[in-house]
Amino acid sequence: MSMTANSQRGVALLTILLLVVSITVVAGSMLASQKIAIRRSGLLFDQNQLLQDIDAGQQLAVTMILADSNLNDTDSAQDIWAQPIPPYTLASHSVSIELRDESGRFNINNLYQDGTANTTALAVFQRLLTQLNLEPDIAIAILDWQDADGEVYQDGGDESTVYAQQSNAVATDALPNQPFVSIDQLLEVKGVSAETLAVLRPYLTAVPYYVPININTASPVLLAALIDGANSQQMQSLVDMRAQQALTSIDTVWQLPIFGSVNDKQRKALTPMLAVDSQAFMALITATDNATVGQARERFATVLIIKTVVDNNQASNSSEVDSKMPKEVKVVTQRLWAFRPSF
Repeated sequence: MSMTANSQRGVALLTILLLVVSITVVAGSMLASQKIAIRRSGLLFDQNQLLQDIDAGQQLAVTMILADSNLNDTDSAQDIWAQPIPPYTLASHSVSIELRDESGRFNINNLYQDGTANTTALAVFQRLLTQLNLEPDIAIAILDWQDADGEVYQDGGDESTVYAQQSNAVATDALPNQPFVSIDQLLEVKGVSAETLAVLRPYLTAVPYYVPININTASPVLLAALIDGANSQQMQSLVDMRAQQALTSIDTVWQLPIFGSVNDKQRKALTPMLAVDSQAFMALITATDNATVGQARERFATVLIIKTVVDNNQASNSSEVDSKMPKEVKVVTQRLWAFRPSF
């Protein structure tokens, strides 16, 4: 009986020990899961906070552009939006904003508008390519990438054969036949390598609607592409003039000696391509959590902002008493990045 009782006590003790071990394991597992859940919640909270920071930076960029548009009808390097914007702090987070004028660049989507190739824009782009020591035929390939037909512009050959996309190198692939949404898509165009894109990037943009070139912010290289035989050095007089005061009229350009060779027909064709204000801006917004422990987390966003004149019917009902046309500033696209993009 004694041995049986001892055996039973031993079994009971072993059972208790197994239960204790099981409870310990389960409790440890629950604690680990809880820590993971808490960590995950913290990370999600931080990510949501960073996204809110980006939205706040976006609204500040829009406000700055709108405020400047109410001050004058031009856009230049002297304006509010063009000045460096110091980072600002929100609690333990900070937000920085960089604004870039897209109207100071050549919009590749200007090549094809309303179902028609813009021959004036095409000629300007080809001259820009020539100035950059690149093949002018690249302009034709970029036009064919976005136009609606399946034939090479002014050639008649089959686009899918002549302009096989470099990204997959399949000669039978049809081109997208739609506007560009990013300059990076140029890598899919025949003749555009990474090196070519690096040369072109400072001079191009991809805004999804027609954008005139702002003569107050365009580079001398782009200005020189407006007319045959010009170079960037010859545009220095225009650059010096606008540095003193923003040009308020396109007519000022035609009065410069360098533009004396432009005849009435060319002037009529070029005028719609030019402006003294900007209709598109790109904002690079960086949100940082300023972590004191570990590596600070960052999120980036590129935001395309447009500025347009308010519809005439709305303007007529406006309470404004001056002659300035009211402007509307709004966000067109926002792209989020885990790393700092090319800007």
